[in-house]
Amino acid sequence: MTTPAANGYVPPLTRDICSYSCFYLYVPLKVGWWMGKKIFYVLAVLGIFILLGFMAVYFSTGNKDITLDAEHSDTREATLYHYFSGSLSGGINEMLEKINQQQGTTQVVAHALDHEAFKSMITESMTQEMAPDLFTYWAGAKTQTMVDQQLLEPIDDLWEDLSLDDRFPTPIIEAASTYNNQKYLLPITQHIVVFFYNKQIFKNADIDPPVNWEQFIEACDTLKQEGITPIALGARERWPAQFWFDYLLLRTAGPKYRAALMRGERSYLDPEVVSVYATWSSMIQAGYFNTDANEKDWAQATEKVCKGEAAATLMGTWAIQLFTGNNCRMEAERDFDYFVFPTISPNVPGVSVGPIDGIVMTRETRHRVIAAKVMAYASEEAPQKLMSTGSGALAPSREVPGSFYSTFKQRLLQEIQTTEYWAFNYDLATPPEVAERGLDSFNELIAFPGEYQEILKYLQETLHELFVYRKTEESID
Repeated sequence: MTTPAANGYVPPLTRDICSYSCFYLYVPLKVGWWMGKKIFYVLAVLGIFILLGFMAVYFSTGNKDITLDAEHSDTREATLYHYFSGSLSGGINEMLEKINQQQGTTQVVAHALDHEAFKSMITESMTQEMAPDLFTYWAGAKTQTMVDQQLLEPIDDLWEDLSLDDRFPTPIIEAASTYNNQKYLLPITQHIVVFFYNKQIFKNADIDPPVNWEQFIEACDTLKQEGITPIALGARERWPAQFWFDYLLLRTAGPKYRAALMRGERSYLDPEVVSVYATWSSMIQAGYFNTDANEKDWAQATEKVCKGEAAATLMGTWAIQLFTGNNCRMEAERDFDYFVFPTISPNVPGVSVGPIDGIVMTRETRHRVIAAKVMAYASEEAPQKLMSTGSGALAPSREVPGSFYSTFKQRLLQEIQTTEYWAFNYDLATPPEVAERGLDSFNELIAFPGEYQEILKYLQETLHELFVYRKTEESID
């Protein structure tokens, strides 16, 4: 494949070696990036193995908080790993404390891991025979992969005993909990991705929340003229950028095409995808985003909105805890509000995007009865409410009444309940190894917007090989 000039996009030579082992890709806007990335990847991989070595020693010493060896198999504790840490920590501690209060003599011992490190660490812990009893996980393709690898324990008996078909809505059960016709995941949060915006900035610029694409672009141009960055984006960990690809594709090509693309049945060189990258590229080059998008994380981007440095950000409802927290101290509907991603093609059905988090049980658990009790309590109304309040999410359980929520979250709940289609975000909708390459391309586009065609060519070549390999593996199985 022909490569562009030296100061443009260059396909990542080290990606094939390192993509599956590294926590995240960081894309600084400088020439010589790829050599720096290679050094970072080496350090990241070394870090993973050092951490795993530490965990092996930790578990072998018989630590009283985590006991997984056969000698202590009668323990009254179940271990749970989760990724609700740092800026995403709201709700989990309160929920688990409530569960432990309800359980009495049996307890869940929780261990928070860094959100990005968790993605690699949990897989490594399963293969290194250091699996916890339970862990939180993202519904969709990531859970499907774990199920296909026979790493998770089905919970059909628990589901039937508790009549959970009555506790959770059917669409959530089908999309988030059921894999290969069995139940595996107990939902604890449901998020929706929308635009959160600073109301004072919109008021000062005399802008109403846009409904269609023409109004959105007009609003961005007006904000630029006012000296305000229209859109804050923090793509350092890659995943925050995916929502732009998701919505631009869903609003133009629709959910059926997008689902086929996620399965590898369509090409990233199709006009539908090229149009998305072209549109996104033009927005970047027009200056609608902050220029340091690849250097900031999602929380830093959100803070730009609350500090008045940017007008809006496209993010999930976990951002609510940051807007209302100590750093921003904003009040929903007074200081900040939301609007859904504007309509682009009127004939395309409406789709909402967002993740569902849940708890899964490992196949290797030695405390299945206790672990099942933990999952049972997590499905109840009180723990679901606590998780919702702290995390900014909507509770998946239908037993949580609408009156529990503020008027702001009631509106968000209405968006979820009335959307024509629901879609998991990109890295939960396509196989993990495919998502890794796609997420890379989003950062590359931000860094080199003028090279989107070359980025797509390289992406399609790589993904074609991955999907061919997957089909070969499936035929062998």
